[in-house]
Amino acid sequence: MKNRYKFSFVFCCILGDFLALVTCIYIIMYHSNNNYSYWNPIVLNNITAFSVITWIICSLYFKLYSIKRPFNIEAFYRFTWRAFLAHFILFQSFIFIFHENNLNHIVLKSNLYQFSFWMLYILLSRIFITLLVLKIRNSKNKLINVAIWGFNVTSIELAAQLELAVNFINFKGILNEHCEKVFNNQEDFKKTLCEAITNAHEQNIDELYVVTATSKINDLNYYFELADKLCMRINFVPDLSDLSTEPFLTTNFNNFQVIKPRHEPLQDSNNRLVKRVFDILFSLLVIIFILSWIYPIIGFIIKYQSKGPVLFKQLRTGKKNKSFWCYKFRSMEVNQNSDSLQASQGDPRVTPIGRFIRRTSIDELPQFFNVFKGDMSVVGPRPHMLKHTKEYNELIANFMVRHYVKPGITGLAQVSGYRGETKKVSDMKKRINADIQYVQYWNLIKDIKICMLTIIVTLKGDKNAF
Repeated sequence: MKNRYKFSFVFCCILGDFLALVTCIYIIMYHSNNNYSYWNPIVLNNITAFSVITWIICSLYFKLYSIKRPFNIEAFYRFTWRAFLAHFILFQSFIFIFHENNLNHIVLKSNLYQFSFWMLYILLSRIFITLLVLKIRNSKNKLINVAIWGFNVTSIELAAQLELAVNFINFKGILNEHCEKVFNNQEDFKKTLCEAITNAHEQNIDELYVVTATSKINDLNYYFELADKLCMRINFVPDLSDLSTEPFLTTNFNNFQVIKPRHEPLQDSNNRLVKRVFDILFSLLVIIFILSWIYPIIGFIIKYQSKGPVLFKQLRTGKKNKSFWCYKFRSMEVNQNSDSLQASQGDPRVTPIGRFIRRTSIDELPQFFNVFKGDMSVVGPRPHMLKHTKEYNELIANFMVRHYVKPGITGLAQVSGYRGETKKVSDMKKRINADIQYVQYWNLIKDIKICMLTIIVTLKGDKNAF
């Protein structure tokens, strides 16, 4: 998309969404003017600020108004509904927490009016946006013609990304896709590329991406000057596919190109803050509403059935390979092998109450203290005993990647069926692959989904829990 079109489009979306949001608040205020006594003053006086701030947070988190990536209408709709749903949950939670009488008919009616308007606006505005995008797409004179020169793995991947932006660019494809010419030296390459740049200009290409190995280019400025004379933008994309058969990430640090082995969303401080806030809120709710009453009950039964402490603590491997004390309700008789031997099915060390709390995962609840302290997260790779970390690190490639993030009470591996005893190295490899996938593709929605799946798996009963 041309910058002016993309900026104008995003600006209009922001303006329209915020005007609609303010209108929603006006609807509540207008309907409440004659019924002020039915509303909690804390809610009514702060509802505008809270609604606007939460929408800003939701839209930023889901990158709803991002102008850095190619615009894709399907992705825009997806991010819109995610932001809408997140904002709705936060807004309703605010009213529920601070309002004493949430079922009052005045409150319900005001809330229903504003929600109906907000939903109607989202539907109609996105329909209008679709029509606008289709009109721009059909107006070829408003689109820039973009093409790629260079046929290799990287150019194919780049073409797939450019095709996502077909709403605001006219992607012509890979110009030399069917050319099998082999370059014997740099002079042959230089001559061919110069001809390609000239031919692209004659085909009315506005922007050309040249994808080639860096070893073939000896003078970038020459090509830049040639493209400038033709009033055509040219971009060079280095083809590094011959350096690695595995996917990798390239980023920029100032004027330096950096190659990384993988994408890690939790390297971003904003994402870490979001995850930490979620961990604190979630762990506090569990500690206050569950552990506050279940701890003394389970603790009494544990003490009654066997000698020893209520809590079992063990050194586990945490983030950055640092050890921490991991807490659990003690489910076994006190024994000398707890730091080296995994629990197995029919393990004689497990007490009667231990079998129940292990099967229902209640034994893991004290780890919410670890989450609140910051040693663990609600969702993440499960922490291993120090002995097992050392053993598996020597047997499995990329094993330590899972320790780039905080360990979790539950994780993608656990809800994918890779929980419990690992009798074979292949079993552990499956768990590690799931953990690495979590590290690479983390987002808050995934955390919430894993939490919900954990509850479902626990209620249904996990055959690997013993």
